[in-house]
Order: sequence, then structure tokens, then C-alpha cells
Amino acid sequence: MSKRLMVIAGEASGDLHAGKVVCAIKKNFPEVEIFGVGGERMKKCGAEIIYNISEISFIGFVDVVKNFKRVIDFENLCKHELLSRKPDAVLLVDYPGFNLRFAKFAKEKGFKVFYYIAPQVWAWGRRRIQILKSYVDELFVIFRFEEEFFRRYGVKAKFVGHPLLEDLRGVESVSEGDFFEKYGIAKNKIVSFFPGSRSHEVKMMLKTMIEAGEMIRKKFDVEVVFSRARTISESEIKNLIGEDFRKFKFVENSHELLMVSYVSVVKSGTTSLEAGILGIPMVVCYKTSPINYLLGRLLVKTDVIESISLPNIVLCRKVVPELIQKDFTKDKIFDEVSRYLEDENLYNSTKDELLKIRQILTFESDGKSTSEIVAEKIVLNL
Repeated sequence: MSKRLMVIAGEASGDLHAGKVVCAIKKNFPEVEIFGVGGERMKKCGAEIIYNISEISFIGFVDVVKNFKRVIDFENLCKHELLSRKPDAVLLVDYPGFNLRFAKFAKEKGFKVFYYIAPQVWAWGRRRIQILKSYVDELFVIFRFEEEFFRRYGVKAKFVGHPLLEDLRGVESVSEGDFFEKYGIAKNKIVSFFPGSRSHEVKMMLKTMIEAGEMIRKKFDVEVVFSRARTISESEIKNLIGEDFRKFKFVENSHELLMVSYVSVVKSGTTSLEAGILGIPMVVCYKTSPINYLLGRLLVKTDVIESISLPNIVLCRKVVPELIQKDFTKDKIFDEVSRYLEDENLYNSTKDELLKIRQILTFESDGKSTSEIVAEKIVLNL
């Protein structure tokens, strides 16, 4: 009798990571039946999608309240499918707001529960640790320090490497010459800006980045290029910065842009870690509304982390500068980028330190990817 696995990934990033695990399972263990909540990546890899993530892509609390009935219907559907199909295990991927509740329900009903990509309870939300301890059979974590942290609280956690290493495998073959020709770049150095992938992030950060980019371009012989996430339309950008849109090049492929960058100015988040893996010296920035910042300051725990940027967190020390909230100004961005462009020793030492991130995030396992490691551990325990 074939084994059956239920997978729940509630966001685009979760679908991406879950999809790679599903692909790995289907490649090496094709007899395993997989169904659950996800998107196109999971579907392409052979999972039966019972609910598409596009139907539950709510941004904040207000959106959840507005769509409360849909949220309840979604949760009831997941519970019904779990109880009627009786999978051998459940794999929950990220999406802690829902998945931690579902872990409790599934475990109390007698199902084996795996969790991949842990909620960042080391930063905030420590009360969630007890849920992980009580209702998750094995937690697959993507930062090395997380394994020790969770085990300290009695959670069965296992470091499996970081999936970004898979995503960036093909990036290092990007031809700088081809990129320069494609976008009509004549300069030999690119200073890139990454204002984020969500509308509210771009609204808070893009204009200041544009002003800093103008200052950098006037002083240095470099090309200033901006990333435009696929989730942000050209019209949104034009509405925010007007005629300044025509002054700069906007590139949709963020990985290619990172790879050819000399220095990057990035919003705090996944892109900063990608830049770190590729060894790109950077300035990490973040700005939100005053009330959100205040709440964040009250919630964040500083006993494990002292930085906001993932490169500094992974390296356990401040390697790249962070311009947060009131420090996020065009002048300070200009000053930090100038230091990299004018001080070759600083540039090279920063690059060397960042290149250590790849090794720290790698789990040595006979050349297997993170997704393959997770897939194997799950199937062998079904």
C-alpha cells in the first residue's frame, strides 16, 4: 500500500520550498501520494492541490478580518481532508499563523507532524516554542544556530541546510558581459538597489533609495540599477517616483542583478542573505511606520539576535551596516556605499566575511540538496 503525505504551504515562498521537497520525493519515491495546500510549484512537482494559496494571500490583520469566513472555510477544509484521507504524516512549511494551529489539531488526532522552516521564535513569539515541542515530531531548521536553540527548549530540531543555496546554484554562471549588453550598461561597476517585493515596503523605501542613487551616480563612475520585483508593476513605480523612473534602469531578475553587482543596497530580508551567499558587500536598510517599528522593538528578543539583517545574524557579528528607521536616509546610504567604493581593504574584507555564509548554511550530506535531505527524512519516517 502506497504512503500518503499531506503538505501545507500557505504563501508563495512556502510553495517554492515545499515544491522542491515534493519534487525530490516524487523523483526518489514516486509511489508516495502527496496532496495539500500550495501553488503552481507544488502542482508541477506532482502534488494534488486541494486549495490554492492564491485564495488565502492576505497581508495583514484587517484583511484577515474582512475574509474571516473564507479563513474558517479553509481551515475546515484542511481538517476534513486530513481526517478523511488519513495521510501517514503531515508536512507543514513555514506559514506559522495557520500551521502551528494545524500542527496541534493533527497531532491531537494521532497524525505524525513534520515542520520545515521554523517560525523565527528566537526573534519573537517565544510562546510558540511550547507548541512546537508538544505537537511537532521533527522540526527541520535552515539556520545552524536554530538547532541548538530549539533543542535547548526540548524541541526535536534538525539542521538541514538552507534552501537558498539551491535557488542560487545557477546564478554564478550569469555572464556579466551579457547582462551589461542586455541593459545597455557601459560602466564597469554596478551599485544595485532592492527596495522590496511588497507594495508597502516599496512605498516606504523607494524614493529615499532613488535620491541616494542619484547622489552616488553623480560622484562615482558607476551604473545605478534598481530591482523591480515581479509583484510590483511598472505603474506602481511610476506613481511613486514620477519622472525619476526614466533616469534609472529597473531589472526584474533579482538574482542576475545581484550576481553582477559590485555593491548592493538591500531591504532587510531574504535578498540580504542571497547577497551574502554571493559575497556582495551591501548596506541593509529597513523602514516601516512608527507604530509598527515601536511594536517590533517591544516584541523582538535580543538574547539570541542583536542585528536585524540575516547576514549579520548568521555570522554572529556586525559585518554589514544596517540603516534602520530614522537612520534610513539618502545621506547615510550615500556615506556607507561611498566607504565600499573608496576603501578597497574594507570592500575585500567584507566580501571575504560574507563568503563564509555559504559554508555556515551548508549541511554536508554527500552532495544532497536541502530539499532532498528533507524529502528523505520524511519518507523514511512515514
